[in-house]
Amino acid sequence: MDNTMIIFKAGPITDERSGLMDLLSDEEINRLFFDRDEKAIAETQRKYGAYLQKIARDMTDDRRDAEECVNDVYLHAWNSIPPNRPDSLKAYLTALVRRAAADVFRKEGRDKRIPKKLYSPLDELEEVIPDGAYEALDGRILSQIIKSFVSSLPERRKYIFISRYYVNRDVGEIAKKLQVSRSTVAKELAQIRSGLKQKLDSEGYNV
Repeated sequence: MDNTMIIFKAGPITDERSGLMDLLSDEEINRLFFDRDEKAIAETQRKYGAYLQKIARDMTDDRRDAEECVNDVYLHAWNSIPPNRPDSLKAYLTALVRRAAADVFRKEGRDKRIPKKLYSPLDELEEVIPDGAYEALDGRILSQIIKSFVSSLPERRKYIFISRYYVNRDVGEIAKKLQVSRSTVAKELAQIRSGLKQKLDSEGYNV
């Protein structure tokens, strides 16, 4: 199948909670992608469409831009699964929609007014991941190192890291979920970043 001929369009937004029992698991959707079955997109949209639209709309503050972002997410997912087989499809799609939102701003020359919430969590990692690391070395290897590091964290810190850097949650929101203070979450994030820096340093990714 020629991937370049496929055009994905975001359909009507449905509530993820409706028909919850009928939704496919992430692994079942992954299998559809690997089988190059276009139902993979329909099932992804049915399960995560409303979620992706909300993130895109919050970040771009524009309905048409949000729809463009979500359509880009479906296309990127189709072209990248396989070879990728994400353990958490939701986290994978979240990263794609954030990247798509940033691309919309760049394409329209809106770099100077990109919302702070789009980049602020990633800015925190600049002290950890050196500039050009993805270009200078194999980005997939770097991603695997980070994934391995996150997997080694205790469940609480794993939740904090993923919530902040994958799902783009505010520190206050994470603190509320864990029923702790903002300062506690901020301190743990700093410790996690320090640990990640040490891990990357040991693998030759020096800042």
